[in-house]
Amino acid sequence: MLQGPTLQRYNAYTSTRNFFLILLYNREMTHCPNRDGLLKTYAAVGKNDLPITYARCPNCRGYWLSSFAANFLKDISIESESSTTHYSDTAALTPLCPDCKTPLVHARGDNIPSGVTAYRCPNNHGYFFPAGELAKFKTAQNAKVTYHKLWNIPLPSVSNVLLAAVAVIMIGSITAITISIQKKQTTVSQAKELLVSHYAFSPTNGTIFITATTSTPASVTVSIPSAKPDPILMESQNRTIHTTSVTTLPPGIYEYFFTIFVSGKSTQTDRFSFTIAR
Repeated sequence: MLQGPTLQRYNAYTSTRNFFLILLYNREMTHCPNRDGLLKTYAAVGKNDLPITYARCPNCRGYWLSSFAANFLKDISIESESSTTHYSDTAALTPLCPDCKTPLVHARGDNIPSGVTAYRCPNNHGYFFPAGELAKFKTAQNAKVTYHKLWNIPLPSVSNVLLAAVAVIMIGSITAITISIQKKQTTVSQAKELLVSHYAFSPTNGTIFITATTSTPASVTVSIPSAKPDPILMESQNRTIHTTSVTTLPPGIYEYFFTIFVSGKSTQTDRFSFTIAR
């Protein structure tokens, strides 16, 4: 049995250890913007079979997610609001970003309907939709695109329907451009192992949206030699889902390729192509 100074040193060690364990726990856990508890993370298959992740608070039922996830989330992925939803007393407080703890600000603009309440992180870490607001946002988003497609009216800008930081939205029957993969006699096996999938979409004339999924966390650039002289650093979600967009492209066929950076080493993929229709 520990006694005297030895017991005191043991108690001091235990208290210090527990203190740092609590700090580590709080750092690793993602807290609800409403300070309602911990968020629960979900994985889902979004539009055009894109993998997405999002988080939801089991108490206030709000959603925390990236702009990419919000735009590509299928309606059926959104859980219906239960009549037994509990609202916290902290709901009246200004929501905080789970990542940087900065107060969130109201998300406003043509892409957010006036009847929808949404918040965004000023440091671009994500969006917070209180209970029921994400479903309203997706309904309004679909309705706007359906209207323009039904009446064959061009969208004034893709920013009229998408959330910031993602330059295109795929809704309804907008389909992927057929990607012709340029086969070469010599293939880079490492690149094929790193690049799980990739897509190119053209939601409006002159705009291309490119997404790539890597098997391991990485930084990715995409090069379109005939359109852009320099590689484009792609935006990343969890460093495995990478997206970017290019606008004002004239009609034509464009080649592109990815450069994947892992642990200071770069790997270049085969060349692919997409078409911008007239």
